[in-house]
Amino acid sequence: MIEVKNLETGLKYSEYVQGIKPNVPVWLTCTNPTREELQSIQTTFQIPWEDLEDSLDEDERPRLELDLDDPTFIKLVVRVPVIQNIMSETPGSNITHPAVIFLTGDFLITIQSESFSTKRIRKPIGSRRKRSTPTILVLLDWLESVVKSFELVVDKIDQDLAKVERVIFKSIKSKSIERVFRISRDATYLDAALKGNLRAFYKLKKAPLLSKKPELLDDLEDLSIDLQQQAELLRIYRDLIESSLDAYGSVISNNLNDLIKVLTSISLIIMIPTLVASIYGMNLELPFADTPFAFWIILVISAVLTIPVWVFLRKIDLL
Repeated sequence: MIEVKNLETGLKYSEYVQGIKPNVPVWLTCTNPTREELQSIQTTFQIPWEDLEDSLDEDERPRLELDLDDPTFIKLVVRVPVIQNIMSETPGSNITHPAVIFLTGDFLITIQSESFSTKRIRKPIGSRRKRSTPTILVLLDWLESVVKSFELVVDKIDQDLAKVERVIFKSIKSKSIERVFRISRDATYLDAALKGNLRAFYKLKKAPLLSKKPELLDDLEDLSIDLQQQAELLRIYRDLIESSLDAYGSVISNNLNDLIKVLTSISLIIMIPTLVASIYGMNLELPFADTPFAFWIILVISAVLTIPVWVFLRKIDLL
């Protein structure tokens, strides 16, 4: 799907006319692109096909490419988290997807496999104070939304890890460890994406379009700091995950021991009335055999013998 936004008027156009290059600054967003849509972008904006094809490669790594002959051209590849795939039950689901940004003159083109969720950003995309060309301002705002998307998924990993930790310390099943491994897998992929994005952000500061504008570099530095903070938080969570995995074995062992102690204590308590009932089940002359209240007397005897055992087990913390 292709959507075009006029950066002078703010109007969006759902229809895209192939081969006709707009005469005003525009932001063209292409989500989940088909080859035909990419070919139409290539025809209109004269972007090399191999560059556009990068958006179709799920394994594309973050990087920045500049054109020495054209200082107004920037190609930026970043990895963007996909919130619906975080903690997915489907093995091998992609946690991040590539997003490719082209800045060429008055035209900004973003191509991404899926739309991504973000926290609320300071301002709508493209509404920054006019300190540069509209396309650069939209680029910075779009990068801010990428940073906020990482904040969202890192917060979710924190919440999921807290839930799993509560379950682990009460669990004796292997399903809990599977959840920990899924969180560890997600955190590993996100950490790799964050590191790649940080390298691309640092290289972007040296781009000719931004390197001579301190106010824009300040904005980009703020975004880099925010991204670095998420990377540090994620490393902390990965350490916590490793600690949880290390503690899992001893926790399971302790929980099993507690369960066995409880079951053993219950068996001991039940054994006493069972023994009494077994004795009175013999075909012999036994006390109270001719008494009409024999059943209730036997119950009382069983209770009198059982209650001290129950109290003793409670006292030594076996129940």
